[in-house]
Amino acid sequence: MKHQLAKSVGLSLLSPIIMGTVLGCYYAIILPSNPINTFFQLLINAIANAHIVGLTMAAFVVPGYLLMFRYAKVNYSGVLTLGLLGGAVFSFLLSASNGEIFLINSIMSGLAAGLFLFGLRNYKQK
Repeated sequence: MKHQLAKSVGLSLLSPIIMGTVLGCYYAIILPSNPINTFFQLLINAIANAHIVGLTMAAFVVPGYLLMFRYAKVNYSGVLTLGLLGGAVFSFLLSASNGEIFLINSIMSGLAAGLFLFGLRNYKQK
């Protein structure tokens, strides 16, 4: 169980790279000035905010999942909600209180919770 959780948390830490790549590609295509610089700037900015994802996983998602697992009531929407809530709380406390960064950090943490659940299901089947 611990090995499975560790692999799933590791998979969830790919969330900043995925979000940075998607946003970087989008804005590199949309904005007319220097697309490569825009792409790398957004990718590095997303990676710099990866601490929000790590704290969310450590304080909200994994303890919430273990509590649900203990009572045999694992609810995937509950785990995803914990990811979004944790991302919003830590983004507000540490990074930004409003604006795009607040929203992107929350979505990035929700994506991390989804990757965590995907990892649990994927590694459980093998």
